[in-house]
Amino acid sequence: MASGPSQGVFSGISAAFRGFRFAASHPEVRRLYRQLLLVLFAVAIALTVLLGGALWYFTALAEDASGWMVAGIWLLRIAGALIVMMASPLLALMVVNAVFPFLGERAFLGAMGVIDPPRAEALAAAEGLSMAAGLGSSVRRLLHFLGLTLLAFGLTLVPLIGALLGPTLQLWSTSRALTWELLDPYFDRRGFGYAEQRRYLRASRGAVFGFGLPLSFLLGVPIIGPLFFGLAQASSALLVAEVLEPSAEALPSSTAAPTA
Repeated sequence: MASGPSQGVFSGISAAFRGFRFAASHPEVRRLYRQLLLVLFAVAIALTVLLGGALWYFTALAEDASGWMVAGIWLLRIAGALIVMMASPLLALMVVNAVFPFLGERAFLGAMGVIDPPRAEALAAAEGLSMAAGLGSSVRRLLHFLGLTLLAFGLTLVPLIGALLGPTLQLWSTSRALTWELLDPYFDRRGFGYAEQRRYLRASRGAVFGFGLPLSFLLGVPIIGPLFFGLAQASSALLVAEVLEPSAEALPSSTAAPTA
């Protein structure tokens, strides 16, 4: 039975918290997501430092800057820092998924193997997307997210309301894109191309946003946030099995629509 948008958002938020508890409580799942964690943590920290340094460099203050200019620059820096904190972890996940797709897949299938073994076996046995098709989808998702991030940063330049508009757009786009990226191993096993992925997410937009919302805040915490990457990836299996497709057939070729 289809749910309303608000109900979908709350079901997504609930799945995020329940997924974290589930992933942290199973030794086998923890073992699998540690492999993903090490790589993602290094990439996320590197991107945060790089983007943060670029922000500071391009907002350097002139020695004769007026008081209003100084206040405006610092407001821009604060809004830009919020955008960097939200964008860097997701950009790291996108890069790692594109270069090392098997890392996220192991964490996802390991968690699904605990939640729904028949579905995990069917997904593991599926041919999935070709390497070229999977990489193409990853690149298109990355470009889409970068475009929205640049737009969000541009909105911060709008006088008075820009400091609110930019981070708000970034939070929305990051929450949605984070869930999309965490579902990448599932989409790959199902053989879903970029267009099919967008249709799938659109059908459950509330749950998709809700699931990524708390994770965006958590993963965006400097230094500490990226340590939870593996838990987030494993918890996406619970989102699929209990929210998006709670009664779907355990066949990768299934075209059953999400029910959230």
